[in-house]
Amino acid sequence: MGTETKKKNVPIYFYYLTIAKQKNAEDGSKYSMDQIVASFSAMLQHVLSQSLSDRKRNLTTSEKIVWLDSVKELTPGNYDIIFKSAKYNHVRKEIDTETMEELGLRKRQQDGDEEKTHLCIRLAKGQHRFLAVHESNHYGISIKCIIDYLNAKFKQYSEECNDNYLYTLIHEIMPGDDFLTSLKKAKTTSFITLTVSKDDLNDDFMRFANRTDINDEVQILIKKPRKAKKFPENLIKAYYEDMQSNNKIKKIAVKGTNESGTFEAATDLIKMKHYLTVEAEGLTNEVCSSEFFNKAQTFIDETRR
Repeated sequence: MGTETKKKNVPIYFYYLTIAKQKNAEDGSKYSMDQIVASFSAMLQHVLSQSLSDRKRNLTTSEKIVWLDSVKELTPGNYDIIFKSAKYNHVRKEIDTETMEELGLRKRQQDGDEEKTHLCIRLAKGQHRFLAVHESNHYGISIKCIIDYLNAKFKQYSEECNDNYLYTLIHEIMPGDDFLTSLKKAKTTSFITLTVSKDDLNDDFMRFANRTDINDEVQILIKKPRKAKKFPENLIKAYYEDMQSNNKIKKIAVKGTNESGTFEAATDLIKMKHYLTVEAEGLTNEVCSSEFFNKAQTFIDETRR
């Protein structure tokens, strides 16, 4: 008889990634996604060319080390990436859970269990950003750890390879449709706050504000019509769809009341989440990488239809 293949339900979360480019004031070059993608790809290859000792980064707070393990660039701007991590300073007596035989201390403080974390990065067509799909792994590393790691390596790359620019990755939660669902339970909605980039405001508004030191992000407060209890559902949905499609709106927050009292629903608080059923590898019970990336791509294709 053949051995039954083990399966795992793996939670994945969705994020938007943008890469900011810092340049000198006299540099008049425009933001080019082709150039950003080329620099990002070059940085990843630069990291992979390093020894494992140089690749690793120590996360002292969580007592883990993390390193970039592999990158597969499918097409320019589209990557399947594997990070590895290992938790150290975690030594306990071991026991055989079947026979209850005590095995004693078999690890040293510097010994860690190697763990994989998978990340898909896809270029969002027509937008100056990427879509990222992150495997949520309790024993692996968070999206914040990954972004911190890549930013540290981007800085190192710029210094060692004499790149003219300094790049910074920024991640934002991709909101789930639960945001719209939560608003259906509202008795009243009184305010909508839209967070937008000042670069997307027209020149007349900036001239009216008469300020050159306005924050990079600007909040626009919209009040409901005086006699209405709620904003029209199609209005909020239109803002939400605009946010998903062209990145003009960074965040939507709605204030109102429901059966429990006052509430606020915001797109940056409700993550888009999904589960993938994938094969698990042998003794380690880790996710099978090739199947994870295949299943993730299938779901990405479905959401883009």
